[in-house]
Amino acid sequence: IKTRYINPIKSILEIGDNLGEGFAVVNLQCSLIETIESFINGCKSEYNTTIRKTQWKKGATIIFNSNKEIFISFFNNRTPFKELNIDGGLFYQDVRCGLLHETQTKSNWKIRCNTANDNIFYDEITTSYGIVEKIIYRENFQKALEKLISDYKSSIVSRTIVDGFCNFSGEVLRDNFREKFNHICTESKPQQQ
Repeated sequence: IKTRYINPIKSILEIGDNLGEGFAVVNLQCSLIETIESFINGCKSEYNTTIRKTQWKKGATIIFNSNKEIFISFFNNRTPFKELNIDGGLFYQDVRCGLLHETQTKSNWKIRCNTANDNIFYDEITTSYGIVEKIIYRENFQKALEKLISDYKSSIVSRTIVDGFCNFSGEVLRDNFREKFNHICTESKPQQQ
């Protein structure tokens, strides 16, 4: 996680030009959200040829029927994100898919540099025209993600849920981590032709 996500995000943020690099940062953060949620739930993606879509499974059990459901689960269940009532479905549609497929956020979602308050990573502001802008403060959003990852690690190591991190037992969380990591190791092995 550190070398694939955290360090690259920090490198981009250190550029400091504020000329659009926030899009790359939030794009990586979206991928990180999917990664975190799949580790927490111990699931892997599998393309279902019958219905022509990707499902997320743990063994034979379908955990998520779509990537959108991953974002809904994340924003409904993960501290501190769940406290802000961010609509995970809209975040998926207007931020994740907007950035990935159209290189833009949609429906008045904005990516900004930080505020003076280091604790604010998301806000909704009504403009003078009555338009509600949903603002992601990218650096603070990253700090919140890193705190979540730290709580996740502590919960796995101690087998005790830290800071209301999730509704699983520490043992289930540890088993889910093991299942996901074993899948990654299996998929990463060179395949014989």
